[in-house]
Amino acid sequence: MAILAVFSVFWAILGGFSPVFAEKSLPGLPWDDPAPELWFPVGEEIDYQVYWGVFMVGEATAKAEWIERDGRRLLSLSMKAESNGIVEKLYPVRETLQTILDPVSFLPLSFEKESREGRHRYHEITTFDHAAKQGHWRSLLSEKKKDFEIEADTRDLMGLMYWIRKDPIRADETRNYWVMTDEKMYELIVEAGKKEELKLDEYGKVPTIKMEPKGKFNGMFVRKGRMFLWISDDARYTICRATASVPVASIKIILKRVRGPGDDFWVQDAKKK
Repeated sequence: MAILAVFSVFWAILGGFSPVFAEKSLPGLPWDDPAPELWFPVGEEIDYQVYWGVFMVGEATAKAEWIERDGRRLLSLSMKAESNGIVEKLYPVRETLQTILDPVSFLPLSFEKESREGRHRYHEITTFDHAAKQGHWRSLLSEKKKDFEIEADTRDLMGLMYWIRKDPIRADETRNYWVMTDEKMYELIVEAGKKEELKLDEYGKVPTIKMEPKGKFNGMFVRKGRMFLWISDDARYTICRATASVPVASIKIILKRVRGPGDDFWVQDAKKK
């Protein structure tokens, strides 16, 4: 059960537009220039609960933050997930995805994946040379390496997650995207349905748009069954709920709390808890 692998597909579909946020320079970091203006708040953290059937089996957090590397201000987009309860004892799962991007071009510089699923461990990194149209993958646990071709504007899964938030997917609209994952390019098709009202424990009733992703990533899309997700129909446009059916059970991911900068009800209501 790769919790984050499933979750990452849900999150990648999130289309939407957030107001432009002009971030201030962060104390203690080696720059004093203003940060680029982005369409989502850097510092945003969104917590989710993951259910396997009727059991809550794990938690996941998506986070955007500024980091310093070689004296440069770069953008880190990450997701972390881990199992809990009885699943943690029987089949522990811990997974982390992180993309480092140039915040001006919003193109990835590197993508790193580290995961543990039971006794299996993975730790790999992909770096991008957009000028040469080359990607370079290597395992940090073995000597395996692989070079592959990319386009000058190739985006990885994590970068696409936030990039498409610039342009909202509206109700009854279909969108097609291309994304690099597993050192290959894949087409992602998203069909948006009707608007629906969804109830969340922490926030009450929230207006959403129900969507269905179609296509096939290597191991990330459910090969049998269907997937659906509910995106908040507001300025933040975040995933509120996602479901998928697999041969042995059903997976459900539910938004728990939004943290970080901002003055909308997502953050203000969370602070009251």
